[in-house]
Amino acid sequence: MDPLSDVISLLEPRSYRVGGFEAGGDWSIRFDPFDGIKCYAVTLGACWIAVEGAGEPVLLKQGDCFLLPHGWPFRITSDPALPPDDWRRHFLGSRDGTLVRLNDSGGVTVLGGHFQLAGPQAEMLLSMLPPIVHLRSETDRETLRWAFDRMRQELVDPKPGGFLIVQQLAYMIFVQALRLHLDEGNGVGWLFALSDKHVGAAIAAIHREPARRWTVAALALEVGMSRSGFAARFRQLVGDGPIEYLTRWRMRLAGRSLSRGEPIGAIARSLGYESESAFSTAFKRVMGSTPRRHARLAAVA
Repeated sequence: MDPLSDVISLLEPRSYRVGGFEAGGDWSIRFDPFDGIKCYAVTLGACWIAVEGAGEPVLLKQGDCFLLPHGWPFRITSDPALPPDDWRRHFLGSRDGTLVRLNDSGGVTVLGGHFQLAGPQAEMLLSMLPPIVHLRSETDRETLRWAFDRMRQELVDPKPGGFLIVQQLAYMIFVQALRLHLDEGNGVGWLFALSDKHVGAAIAAIHREPARRWTVAALALEVGMSRSGFAARFRQLVGDGPIEYLTRWRMRLAGRSLSRGEPIGAIARSLGYESESAFSTAFKRVMGSTPRRHARLAAVA
């Protein structure tokens, strides 16, 4: 797999809710803080979204897609000046995979999914994203339009197997939205570094062979750069040095293996550690707890 697929798989996202709503006239809804990440698009009309603590409301036009990665409360509305209704008034009790209709509907349609991240290291992906990821270029719209059109068709005209199709479409849209945000190249961190020819290749090499005894010199040779130039560029784009990134990636892999009940010694060897004690020291430094404690907490979660 490629590094983005590696990380998304590590986080084990699952579709928590899919569907959307249609609204007409004047309307305003406030949503509470939430776990996971919301990925939606305006497929008809236009509306506003205001995430608490993220500045001024943002206008969403037809075709715009948005991600809400931090779980902050937010309002979505036809007019930012309107007082909001609590979301429960309209959505509580509605079935998953349906379109909720507000007022007479027909003016605005919003579709998408809410993903719960089962992996314990969600911050690796979410911490580097802004409060609102707003995808609005014509290229972005064209890329996502087919999937959202198909989703609406399945929701409006349900057929056998339709809910599963909608779930898979929502998951595909979520990954594609991350890719489009990555292509914009605005930010520092491994996600944005993937688009750099040399640093992206180094991250891919680390993910491909996490147990290899990588050094800065070996990674630089792998991607065809000088040691000093590679080290400086990696830190500039990722925010950490190559060996720090390697260690953190190993520990996240270890965390998943521990959660699955795999033996500590076997995990240590699979990640290139000659002794369980050396692995345990690195794990506690990066993850903040011992491997045994991590495994115990995962077992009761």
